[in-house]
Amino acid sequence: MSAGQAVDISLLATIPRPGLLFGFMLAAAVLGGYAARWVKVPRVVGYLLFGIGLKWLLQSVLDPAGSPENAPRWLTAEQTLRPIKDLALGLILFSIGGVFETRHLKSVGTRVLKISLMEIVLTIVLVFVGCGIALAITNPGKGISEYLPLALLLGIAGIATAPAATLFVLREYDAKGPMTDTILSLTGVNNVVCITLFYVAFLVLSSTGSISSDLSDGHAFWLPLLTTLVGSLVLGVAFGVALSIFHSKVPVAEMVLIFLAVYVVLGNGEKWLLEHQGMSYNFLLTALVMGAVFSNVALDPEKLETSLKLVGVPIFAGFFVMAGYELHLNELLHLGVVGVVYILCRLVAKWLGCRLGSHWAGATDTVRPDIGLGLLCQAAVVIGLADYVRHHWQHPFGGTFATVVLGSVVVFELIGPLLIKWLVVGTGEVKAISLLRRRTPAAAEGVSITRLTLNALLRTIGLGRKPSQSSTEPLQVKHIIRTNIRFLRASATMDEVLHFVEHSRYNHFPVIGDEDELLGVIHFSDLRTMIYDPNLRDLVTAVDMADPNTRVVDMETPLPELLDAFREEGSLGALPVVAHAGSRRLLGVVEQRDLLRALHLSRDESNTGP
Repeated sequence: MSAGQAVDISLLATIPRPGLLFGFMLAAAVLGGYAARWVKVPRVVGYLLFGIGLKWLLQSVLDPAGSPENAPRWLTAEQTLRPIKDLALGLILFSIGGVFETRHLKSVGTRVLKISLMEIVLTIVLVFVGCGIALAITNPGKGISEYLPLALLLGIAGIATAPAATLFVLREYDAKGPMTDTILSLTGVNNVVCITLFYVAFLVLSSTGSISSDLSDGHAFWLPLLTTLVGSLVLGVAFGVALSIFHSKVPVAEMVLIFLAVYVVLGNGEKWLLEHQGMSYNFLLTALVMGAVFSNVALDPEKLETSLKLVGVPIFAGFFVMAGYELHLNELLHLGVVGVVYILCRLVAKWLGCRLGSHWAGATDTVRPDIGLGLLCQAAVVIGLADYVRHHWQHPFGGTFATVVLGSVVVFELIGPLLIKWLVVGTGEVKAISLLRRRTPAAAEGVSITRLTLNALLRTIGLGRKPSQSSTEPLQVKHIIRTNIRFLRASATMDEVLHFVEHSRYNHFPVIGDEDELLGVIHFSDLRTMIYDPNLRDLVTAVDMADPNTRVVDMETPLPELLDAFREEGSLGALPVVAHAGSRRLLGVVEQRDLLRALHLSRDESNTGP
């Protein structure tokens, strides 16, 4: 076969084509993950880029002439892999739904609602006005009533934030803190509002004749709205409660099987109902509601979440490579003025809206004003909206909507994860150890891994040399410290202390002076004895309640010594960290769970050595 000749398609007839394609995607995920780690960018960027490269490579090898009609069907078998996509989205939106847990909402509720309101309103207004002007310039022969509906739909679509990429980046770097919580909360709110507003707006525009669609008659206006929105809510609540009951009655392994089965059925049932019954629900909204219900109703919901994180690794990796594989790069060439304006207006609106909202909510002390840059990722929700518009709006502007949205997804999915990483790293919510490119002890010392592997094979049959002991620089507190932590001021009143405790996830609360020096730590166990004494409420301040003898560690403390410190302190889940031995300048805290995780990773890496 010559270099320019395509592979004989008949030879591929016996190949399990969708499975082969997904196998290539998982292989691309491995390579993309390593490449991303090497250049120190989020793995999701590597997955997306290698997904793009995989499609180019397969089409170049199997269809060098570039004729889609002659290409093997499995090259474009996206629909056959739909269950994997639905499963990944279900897992991610289920996790995002957890931000609507009651206790979490109490701690961030008012703040998030104000930021979200300002961001949503500004996004709709700026994108609507910008795209409206661009459409007027590029369509001089059209009346204003023809292109304003398109501008409005683009404005509403701009609200959505991709939950998959956002959550994946935050989990990859194990980000924790008020900035991370706020990004996740805003992502959840954005998607609920976007889905709801978009369907309402589209159906209202259809009923008034502003859009000529197959939903224009009066009867069809309210029925799709009720089945899509109310049906999604009812299904989400029902399945969320059912999963909560099963969670308390069956083992974790069986619970994972039930969970996966439910999401596969729901993901495929959405289109089946629409095709056969003319009505359906929104899978993304249903998954989000299920996660919210489960986090509030289930007993020990974190147990299932931990299992799903492990099960979801190949699903998530394949999903993001698939997303890169399906990115509509050709739409970038057709974005035009409207597409460029949409991208710029959405970027400015997210940044400015969150900046104004954080000042309005008085949250500038806990979140960065530029938090809006962490909400730029955009994919699954708006892709679904583009499909919906193309299906129901048989007009050139329906195609324009899809072109603008799909082309912008390419841009936002590539720059969005980078900005999320920049934000959470800049606020100190990512431990230094999470940013290090992990290497085995042998690799760190420049030893050949191939030689070690062959030597290990020879040792297995009794011929190899006994390995020598190697040592690496020990991990220290500075690698796992969390610096974006709020502390109590010495002058805080009892009411202020109680409010602080109510919104904290710790049981020990450092108290600092005017120069950020550590004055002591308030222990929750001691606080419980004080809150029932009304005579103390107006007499004591935070420094009066603090234990000045609480143990501290410094940045250079090796992790084995830190483990000994936790053993000696007993019930303490976190220890204050100071700059150096003898210093009292508080820099952050180190959690026992982070210590155990770091020691576990170090042990695993040691086991891969000689």
